[in-house]
Amino acid sequence: MQVENNKIAILQPISLSGLLRTLYTKVTAQKFFRDVGILTFAGVFGAALSVGQGILVARWLQPELFGLAALVMSYPSLVYTFFDARSRDASVKYLSESHTRSERERVLAICKFGYVLDFVIASVAFMVVLFTAQWAAVNIARDPEVANLMVVSAASFIPSALTGTSQAALASFGRFDIIGWTDVLTKVFRVALVLGLVFIGFGVKGVVWGNAIAVMVTGFLQGIIASVLIYRMYGASPLHGRWQALKGQRREMFRFLAYSDLSALIAMIPRELDILVLGYLRGPMEMSYYKLAKSLAGMTEYLAAPLRSVVYPEMAKLWGTGEKNIFRRRVRNLALRIGLPLGLGNLMIIVLVPFVLPALVGSAYRTAIFATQILLIASSLGLALFWLRPFFFVQGRFRHWFLSSGLLTILFAVIYPFIVVRFGYLGAAIWYLTLWISACAVALFFVRRDI
Repeated sequence: MQVENNKIAILQPISLSGLLRTLYTKVTAQKFFRDVGILTFAGVFGAALSVGQGILVARWLQPELFGLAALVMSYPSLVYTFFDARSRDASVKYLSESHTRSERERVLAICKFGYVLDFVIASVAFMVVLFTAQWAAVNIARDPEVANLMVVSAASFIPSALTGTSQAALASFGRFDIIGWTDVLTKVFRVALVLGLVFIGFGVKGVVWGNAIAVMVTGFLQGIIASVLIYRMYGASPLHGRWQALKGQRREMFRFLAYSDLSALIAMIPRELDILVLGYLRGPMEMSYYKLAKSLAGMTEYLAAPLRSVVYPEMAKLWGTGEKNIFRRRVRNLALRIGLPLGLGNLMIIVLVPFVLPALVGSAYRTAIFATQILLIASSLGLALFWLRPFFFVQGRFRHWFLSSGLLTILFAVIYPFIVVRFGYLGAAIWYLTLWISACAVALFFVRRDI
C-alpha cells in the first residue's frame, strides 16, 4: 500500500492541471510574454469597448446622424494621415539603441526631435482642416453647420502629437505595462465620455467633442508619464535635448522617415481602398461579404501588433550593441518557436469557418465563407512573419522593405480593378492573398542569408 501511495505521489505532478499550472507559471515569469499579454489585452479590450460604443451610439443617433458624425471625424483624420510622418517607428529604433548604449544626450535629442516633428505635422494638418472645413462640410458632409465640429476634431491633433514619441520612449525603456494600462484607462474614459454626452442629448456634437477631449487627455497623460520617466532616468526634460547630439545620424533618420511614410501611404491601398473600389465596381452586397471576411481574418492583428511592439525595441537594442550573432539567434527563435506555431494554429481555424461564421452573423452570410478562408491564409502568413518588419527596420534596410511591400502593392493595384470587375469579391480576396504571398516571398529573399 505504501508503494502504491508513493507511485500516486510521483504521478500527481504530471497531471494535466499540474502541467497547465507549470506552463502558466513559466510563461508569465518571462517578461516577453507578460508584455505581449498586456498589450494584447489592451487591444482586445479597447476593440470590445469601441464595438459597444458604436452599437449604442448608432441606436441613439439613428443612421443619418450616426453617418454625419462619422463623416465629421473622418475628414480631419484623413488629412492627418496624409501628413503623418510615422515617427514612432524611427523613435523606437534610435531610442532603443541609444538607451542601451547609455547615450544620455542622444536619447534626449531623439525625444525632442520626435516631439517637435509630430507637433509641426499636427499643426500643419490642423491648419489645413481649419481653412478647408467649410468646403468639406458642404461637399463631403452635406451640412455647412458641422464645419466647426471638424475644426474641433482637428484641434485634438496638437496634444495628440505627444503620443507617438511618448509611446516610443516607454517601449524603448521596456515599460509596456504603462502603455497597456494607460491605453485601457483612456479608452474607458473615451467611451464613458462619448456615451454620456450622447445620452444627455448632445447628439453629433457629443460624439465629436467626446472623442476630441479623450484624444487630448490621452496625449497629455502619456506625455507627462514619459517626461517624468525620462527625467528620472536621465535627469533632464526631453526638451533640453541638443540637436548637435544627432550629428552623423540625421540623414539616416530622415531616410527612415521618408521610406516609412511612403510605405505607410501605399499600404492604405490593400488596407482601405480595396474595399471602396470593390463597392464602387460591384455594389454594396459584394462589398459587405468582403468586408466581413476581411474583418474576421484581420482579428489576428490583435496578437501580431503586440508581438511587433515588444520585439522591435528588443531587436533594436541587440543590433545597436553590435551583438549580431545573438541578434540572428533571437530572430530565428522568434520565427520558429513563436511565429511558425502561431501561424499554423491560426491556419487551422479555416476548418471551423463554415460552422462558426453562420452562427455569428447569420446564414445570409454563408456566401462569405470561402473568402474568409482565403483571407485567413493571408492573416496566418502575416502572423507567422510578424518579426519581418522589425527585422528590416532595426538594420536600416528601408529600401528593401519598400521594395518588398510598396512597389509590389503599386503593381497589384494596377490590375486590381480588372480582377474585381471579372471575379468580384472572391477575386478581391485572392488578389489580397497573392499580394501577401508575393510581398513575403520577396522579403524572405532579402533576409535569407541573415538568419
